[in-house]
Amino acid sequence: MKKFLRPFKFAQMKTTEDFKNIMAEAGLLFPVDENVDVLAEPVKIGNKVIPNRLCSQPCEGFDGNPDGSPSDLDIRRYKRIAGGGVGLVWYESIAISEDGRCNPLQMVIRPSTVKAIAHMVDEANKEALKNFGRRPYNVLQLTHSGRRANDENWKSRPLAVCENPYMDDHNSIDGSTGTITIATDHKIKEIIQGFIDGAILAQQAGFDAVDVKVCHEYILRELLSAFTRPGPYGGSFENRTRALFEIIDGIREHCGEGLDICVRLNAYDCVPYPYGWGMKMEDGVMEPDLTEPIKLCKLLVKKGVKLIDLSTMMPRYSPYGRGLMAEHEEGPEAEINPYEGCYNLWKATKEIKEAVPEGIFVCTGLTWMEQFGGNVAAGGINQGWFDIGGFGRQLTAYPDFARDLLEDKKMDRKKCCVLCDKCYDLIQIGHCQTGCVMRDSDVYMPFYKKNVQHKED
Repeated sequence: MKKFLRPFKFAQMKTTEDFKNIMAEAGLLFPVDENVDVLAEPVKIGNKVIPNRLCSQPCEGFDGNPDGSPSDLDIRRYKRIAGGGVGLVWYESIAISEDGRCNPLQMVIRPSTVKAIAHMVDEANKEALKNFGRRPYNVLQLTHSGRRANDENWKSRPLAVCENPYMDDHNSIDGSTGTITIATDHKIKEIIQGFIDGAILAQQAGFDAVDVKVCHEYILRELLSAFTRPGPYGGSFENRTRALFEIIDGIREHCGEGLDICVRLNAYDCVPYPYGWGMKMEDGVMEPDLTEPIKLCKLLVKKGVKLIDLSTMMPRYSPYGRGLMAEHEEGPEAEINPYEGCYNLWKATKEIKEAVPEGIFVCTGLTWMEQFGGNVAAGGINQGWFDIGGFGRQLTAYPDFARDLLEDKKMDRKKCCVLCDKCYDLIQIGHCQTGCVMRDSDVYMPFYKKNVQHKED
């Protein structure tokens, strides 16, 4: 994982006003509010309720068993997250098929694993009920890793929908790549059916909703940018969104209104047209254009898909400069400033929400704001930028941050994610189970020593 610019000294920021002023001086006019009471407000979605406005974002899964079932570490993680107080638990990406796994320890939803997955959800719900007298609203992210797919030996086996010169030489999550296979229309139809079958099983497992994953570098997101692909799944806007809507219609047909459908969607791709979604339609121009993302969100809401979690390839990437390519380049033009990346993403979230007011939008990237993440979440909600604050790897370091925000009205800096990227080192170098090496060291430091540092106790 490339190291990022860290221009701010959060330890020296004593108040929310300090944070707000320092960011404003850097041109980052984040929405910030000292009062975080809005985070305790519930959100109604159909006939269900999200108990508060804090969300655990879905992170890539590396703790499952080889057969695709959840391990004790998975169950522990979600008991800690649900028991920590977030109202919306967005479970990590679970593959719809064996060839859709991004790693050999990613969970897979299939008839042989659904009972174990249901047990994981039940255990997490019990923890929330014990601590708060209610359970969270639970979403399962369904995925096919596409370009990111790896086999049981961590060998890259990328499945793409079209060639992409910005991405073809680095597909696996560890930066490697294998021989790319271009998915046939028949294969895409098979994947569509896989999402529908996964949703049916997710309903059996007790989830409130499924997320049809259309973000980051995965296959449904890639279809949105398949401008150069011929046939029914490429070219026009209608064709590029066809698979997504076929999945939604199929889920509705089989699951009815009892299972909500939501999406985690790239607001833009940080890859130029004609290889990137949500970008200005001029060859090679690195600049966002939200015309199509807004159009898609309007269509989704009309279909009853109201909960939309907006991201990009990763929130740290800016849709200007070198964008996603900076991850694999050197020099000052390839520097990554995650604070600018988050600001651009949140501005896009605000623009999309204003254009689609019927949607319920979750923001992405609040972990970068460290102890002020809750203040930005509250400010964004109060100022109309988004509806729910989303925290990703903060949950691995600080699973009870929501309790602190809701009860003490602030986050404890001593518990926060330190943004050291050791969790990514476990993935990219160690190829092993991942979690917070610093704040959950009893569990994950042994993995780090053995698989990253190659030290034996």
